[in-house]
Amino acid sequence: MERYFFFTVLSHFLILVGRILYVLFRDIDLSPEEAQYWLWSKFLDLSYYSKPPLIAYMNYLSTSILGDTEIGVRINAILIGFFIGILSYLFMNYLFKNPKLSFFTSLFVVLFLPYDLASILFLTDTPLALFWVLTLFFFYKAINTNSKQDWILTGVSAGLGFLSKYIMVLFLPIVVLYLWFFKRKVLFNRWFYISVAIAAIFTLPVVIWNINHDFVSFKHVGSLAGVSSHLTFSETVSKILKHVGDYILSQLGFGFGFLFPIAVFVAYKGIISRDEKLFYLSFPAVFTFLFFLLIALKKSVYANWPAFAYFSLYLLMAFWIWKKRIIKWMLPLFTLNLLAVIIVFYTPILDMVGLGKLLPPKKDPTKRLVGWSNLALEVQDLRGKFPNSFVFSDDYFVSSELSFYLPDHPLVYCINLGRRMNQFDFWENINTPKNYGKTGIYVSKAGLHPNVKKGFEKLVFHEKFHVKYRGQVVKTFNIYVLQGFKGIKEIYTNRY
Repeated sequence: MERYFFFTVLSHFLILVGRILYVLFRDIDLSPEEAQYWLWSKFLDLSYYSKPPLIAYMNYLSTSILGDTEIGVRINAILIGFFIGILSYLFMNYLFKNPKLSFFTSLFVVLFLPYDLASILFLTDTPLALFWVLTLFFFYKAINTNSKQDWILTGVSAGLGFLSKYIMVLFLPIVVLYLWFFKRKVLFNRWFYISVAIAAIFTLPVVIWNINHDFVSFKHVGSLAGVSSHLTFSETVSKILKHVGDYILSQLGFGFGFLFPIAVFVAYKGIISRDEKLFYLSFPAVFTFLFFLLIALKKSVYANWPAFAYFSLYLLMAFWIWKKRIIKWMLPLFTLNLLAVIIVFYTPILDMVGLGKLLPPKKDPTKRLVGWSNLALEVQDLRGKFPNSFVFSDDYFVSSELSFYLPDHPLVYCINLGRRMNQFDFWENINTPKNYGKTGIYVSKAGLHPNVKKGFEKLVFHEKFHVKYRGQVVKTFNIYVLQGFKGIKEIYTNRY
């Protein structure tokens, strides 16, 4: 074991170094979500409007050490990716007592886009994935050893998973069903319930915050899940089929890529298997996929939502490929999947080889990661020309990115002109007395809203700022300079 474990650590350390170099030298910025979660770390709280607080605490710690930089944020994801790689070895070796298989599995996961994205972009899915796998590992050990330590670690890991993202609560029905099928006596083990109680303790910060804020997080999650909308007879079947079709296609491309047929086959074999280990690895992925499929009957589901639960299925796929001794026959698919991952992380390669039309710049998802630092440079130049000014937007992504990339990291206000609620609504409002009479720099994807224009004495400057990527304009922002702030009448919709 020691030799293959050493190879595993060495391999993932080299991958870690490569990811650090990628972050340092790739010409992309933080994603809007990353910038938002970074901004949360400047306003530490028990919880936040749309997500639990763990990602803010991690950003606070990492940027305290490495500064408010891209690597200061993304080092969290890079380290978690490293630990997930090691954990995949430890989990598989515990299950099957095969160091060679475990080493192969730890490298096999690199072929999948959700793992690689979670190992570079620091989003809430990243710590969720880590604690999901850790909880699966500790729980399996606990039910087989009945070790108090493993039961406690299961509870702590599940609790930290909840503090990463609320969807961690799916773990409970999954394992209860698993126990019902294979180990019912554990349902009468008091340590199982102690573990659940430990996990529940970690929910208290979120509950307390929501008690003090009208339970807005739960309203927000309910809105995302489609609770506030109702399917009626007038809703067309085509709309439902579109949501479901888009969901399945997104999981094919995002979750598994060219290995999707194998994933379906292996998941099916795991579910019908009488081998509890194979069922344990496949059931969390299948249950989670079906859970979001039900949501897709009512509304669109983002491709990344169920991806955290696929990791155990990746392990099962590696086991099946190893057991059937078909690694060499799978090399073409491995290569295609790896190439797809590489292209996603560096889409300009398509233009270099004459295949740019396969993914035009305007449809390239990477466009969300470009132009923010340059936009901030333009805004900073205006701040120099109009001293003692403040910056604001009607888009919380824009406000978050500008807060990160402006050199003094100011709070860039996010006004409400009919949007749904977001975290900015719990911070300082633009209509604070200190802003009256000042100059405002307004950055918007849309035009000058009448309420904004009425909130100032006069408009003195306007320009359109174009963001180019791969030789084409992919985003355009309007930048306005308005003098004599009088107060903006915001529009609240009670949308969550």
